Amino acid sequence: MTSKATCPPKTCPAPSSRQLLSSATREPGTKKILVLVGTDRMGHGDDALGERLLLNFLKTLKEMGPDLWRLVFINNGVTLTTIGAEALPILHELAGEGIQILVCGTCLTHFNLLDKKQVGETTNMLDIVTGMQLADSVITI
Repeated sequence: MTSKATCPPKTCPAPSSRQLLSSATREPGTKKILVLVGTDRMGHGDDALGERLLLNFLKTLKEMGPDLWRLVFINNGVTLTTIGAEALPILHELAGEGIQILVCGTCLTHFNLLDKKQVGETTNMLDIVTGMQLADSVITI
């Protein structure tokens, strides 16, 4: 069965061979952990607490060491990658350490944030699904 992308090219870029190749390389003895962030807060209840918890979660991710491979932001989670987001310094630090950050282009377009993204690579669902398939484990927030 063949499926076809239904979003405009700017919001749904073709899969990058660089992304697929970089996903195949890793240090011996390490796992590839993908963290899927679909929200701008963690847990249910107090929203301010949930936002703080998610920031603390992102700060703590570097403790995974070389096992942390990729962060993928979808749905409302894409807001964490845009101008003014408190998470930006944390995400820039993780990107600087070689963690690949992918941001859903369809989601950015939906929230009218495509031109406000400050970190990561705009991507499409094929790259997201491929990353999940290649990962040894996926953590969903």
